[in-house]
Amino acid sequence: MEHFTKKSLFTCDKTNENLPNKLGVITHCQELASDLGLSEAFAQYTISYTSCDSVHGEIIREDTGAVFIPKSQAPKNGWPVIVWNHGTVGIAPTCAPSLTPKNSRVSQYLNTWLSLGFAIVAPDYPGLGSSGLHHYMDERATAWSALDSAKAVLKGGFSLSNRFIFMGQSQGAHAAFASVGYQPEYAPELNILGAIVTGTPYFSDNLLENFISDGVQDEGDRKLPYAMYLYLSAADKNPNLKVEDYFQELAIPYVEKAKTLCISPLSQLVMDNKLNASNSLKPKFYELLEQEASSLNYRKLLVDKPVFIGIGLEDIHVLTRWQQEFARDVLEAGTNAYVYEYPNIGHLDVYNVSLRNSVPFVFELMKNEHSKID
Repeated sequence: MEHFTKKSLFTCDKTNENLPNKLGVITHCQELASDLGLSEAFAQYTISYTSCDSVHGEIIREDTGAVFIPKSQAPKNGWPVIVWNHGTVGIAPTCAPSLTPKNSRVSQYLNTWLSLGFAIVAPDYPGLGSSGLHHYMDERATAWSALDSAKAVLKGGFSLSNRFIFMGQSQGAHAAFASVGYQPEYAPELNILGAIVTGTPYFSDNLLENFISDGVQDEGDRKLPYAMYLYLSAADKNPNLKVEDYFQELAIPYVEKAKTLCISPLSQLVMDNKLNASNSLKPKFYELLEQEASSLNYRKLLVDKPVFIGIGLEDIHVLTRWQQEFARDVLEAGTNAYVYEYPNIGHLDVYNVSLRNSVPFVFELMKNEHSKID
């Protein structure tokens, strides 16, 4: 299976005179500072690579990310690769994970996979660490960039094998599942064995109206920053949008702050100032969600790879009922999905808790891959 001969027929419509006229090519690579890295990595790098801008006219652009190499000896055909799609960090370039230290949860999760002999490529997503505004939850933009990061590292001299597992938590689960959906046409040369998604957002038509918690009157809503990021992404595409049409006066100063604040400080401001849908949003915001649905919704729910879906039953960030409906719809579409629910587990802990099931899932995928080769 190492000789994966399929080639993509996809081409970006417009070239960029400052970049190679090919997608998934590393343009810059340097060692990642140790305080930004992972303890289980033998070597770690920050990279820039070419991808296709799906938001601004399909022109070749440069995105960023990081690569982590395990301490174990490389297998004969190279290390298998985890493509780690991160959760919400913000929309400003400085919020990129490759530019900031990792929190303990992310470090624990990624160090586990490194210790098990997997290399990791971690795309930042377009606009994080790179030019432009990050278009939050744009499934095509993040998918294309993640797929190009995989293509780039495979050709980058890191001793990697063409065996990829796409993983993601929260926004990253959205990106990972979308990537598997786009892969057959956009990156058929990649051998993706499967995907692991936890805390997965789902924007089905009947759930859009529940994007912000209903009935919250006297406390902050931790999902309100997501609404701000979505509005700013839409306004970047359509400068005619006016913030006062979508947000109440109390919230408007915080929408402005959301342009540059990463998720943790923005969430803290929302909670400290008790911002919620009742005192922050106008009815027209829900029209905005409907207008943006085409970029938020998954292109397809039937994908041709096995998918592990982990759901924390106490999730208040990406509501449990959204995730359960996502799992039901994916199964009904015919995807080979394995759904695990974790009682008393919230959004921030589900990906590490799910390791008890996701690690055996991945090794089963690897075993099946070996049997195909034999």
